[in-house]
Amino acid sequence: MAGGLALLAGNPAAADQPRWTPVPQVPQVEYAPNIPQDLFRYQGGFYNFQGGTWFRGTTPAGPWAPIEGPPQVFYDIQAPYFKTPPGWAKGRKTGWEGGPLPPGQMKKFEGGVPPGKAKKWDK
Repeated sequence: MAGGLALLAGNPAAADQPRWTPVPQVPQVEYAPNIPQDLFRYQGGFYNFQGGTWFRGTTPAGPWAPIEGPPQVFYDIQAPYFKTPPGWAKGRKTGWEGGPLPPGQMKKFEGGVPPGKAKKWDK
């Protein structure tokens, strides 16, 4: 994969090394919050989501090969653990102030008014 995670291959400085953190409620999956790309580790493999495509590598630096999709367990990863969530994770975002629904759904289900709309609705 050109570009992408090349910074890991060319510079072994500690600041560039992935700091693996478990993804809550998704057993055996870890992510690297200190890396600018979506980088995950699962069962000895490394997974990167970039530009709408999943890649699998044997090390955090690659080599990377495109894959059809990630292992099934990845579909349980919540949007906050991605830098750019895939489509299936986008709808899992929480609402304002930690509410259970994403913006745009609050009004439909809880009678709330989205920010910027309150003045229009008060009239």
